[in-house]
Amino acid sequence: MNSDLNKPLKAPAMVRMSIRRQLSRSLIVALCLTMGALLMVVNWGIGQISHEYILSRLKHDAESIIAALQLQPDNQTWEVGPRGTSTVYQRALSGHYYMITGPDIEIRSRSLWDYPAQFATLAKGEENSFEMPGADGQHWLVWQLGFNKNDTPFTLTIIEDSSPLDALKWRYSFWALLVLAGGAISLFFMQQWILTRNFRYLDSVREKIQSFRYAEDKPDLSSVPQELAPLADDIDQLLQQLKQRVSRTRNSLGNLAHEIKRPLQRLQQLQDESVTEFGADIKALLDDIQWLIQRELKRARIVGVSSPGRQTNLAVDLPPLINILSKLYPAIRIETDLSAAGTLPQDRDDMLELIGNLLDNACKYGLSEVYLTVQVTEDLAVIRVLDDGKGLPQESIEHLLQRGQRLDERQEGAGLGLSICNDIIESYQGRLTLENREPHGIRVTIELPLR
Repeated sequence: MNSDLNKPLKAPAMVRMSIRRQLSRSLIVALCLTMGALLMVVNWGIGQISHEYILSRLKHDAESIIAALQLQPDNQTWEVGPRGTSTVYQRALSGHYYMITGPDIEIRSRSLWDYPAQFATLAKGEENSFEMPGADGQHWLVWQLGFNKNDTPFTLTIIEDSSPLDALKWRYSFWALLVLAGGAISLFFMQQWILTRNFRYLDSVREKIQSFRYAEDKPDLSSVPQELAPLADDIDQLLQQLKQRVSRTRNSLGNLAHEIKRPLQRLQQLQDESVTEFGADIKALLDDIQWLIQRELKRARIVGVSSPGRQTNLAVDLPPLINILSKLYPAIRIETDLSAAGTLPQDRDDMLELIGNLLDNACKYGLSEVYLTVQVTEDLAVIRVLDDGKGLPQESIEHLLQRGQRLDERQEGAGLGLSICNDIIESYQGRLTLENREPHGIRVTIELPLR
């Protein structure tokens, strides 16, 4: 019959904080804000550069236009000579325009010709610049200058279509966005690489702590980075304290059992010598105390010198145990198959208690032979102990598998070994199978997870 040993209830999964996720989110937010700010600066900067470039070109053309403005002596009219202006001012809607206004005077470039444009008049020396929508969907940048020539006041308005430069500005902004996005993605993956690389130090700390399950000595945490040194020191001290505490507890229990055994035996003798009204009750209580003492003494005898935290090396640790049992039960032949066994991560003392009690019970109830097999896979250790005894009734098997129960038949304390095994298996979330063999005997199977 199979029985899962009182497995602890699993608590609801906690949503753990992820340092990597938090850092990634912070980096993404910072990169988005930085990229937005940089794009605004780049767009504004390119706009300012193009604006200043157009204004400087307009001022340069204005000098040529003012120089070419002449009063014609034959008809006393003002005209701009052809040599003073570029040909771009001659083509209609070319994107380059000028207009000169004065008292009853309005001179337009051929490119502006019939477009209804009206501009303010400026006094001598005044300048003005602004932007406005222009002809044919153009975007105009306008610069004005007030000046006098031959004591006649004029206002020169010179215009350039900034649409081509605006398109170029947005094209550069788009490429800047691509470059910034590429840089942001590179920074993100670089951050992930840096985090992965530096989190390996934490993995090494975890592996060293896990190695404490496989090694007798405490892990060496001295090579961790400076930032992790306080944590490593605390873990080191905690492991040392736990090891000392387990060792003291086991030694104290063994010493207590030895010290109380003799007075208890004397008390039993006195109880046998005097028949009282409560003799049966006293005997039952003494039997319970004796059972508890035998339990701790048996642990101490099987384990020997306590070494908590040490791995279980089956090839090294099992032969001395089997040698002791062979001397205790000379009529029983103990055969082992450890060809598929390996090193168990479980505590050496616990495993010797577990296997020792299984073998001890099998030797007690077996007739001539006991078999032990241990198989270790990647995730599971399977321990089987078989005897050739008479077996057990089904109700007795069910009774034995109940936590804290004993089976008092054939020999005193027959259920003691399985009670100890139950405690150990439960602590490792393992599983116990107890069943009768054909034609006779008992098969005990223990499955212990290795992860």
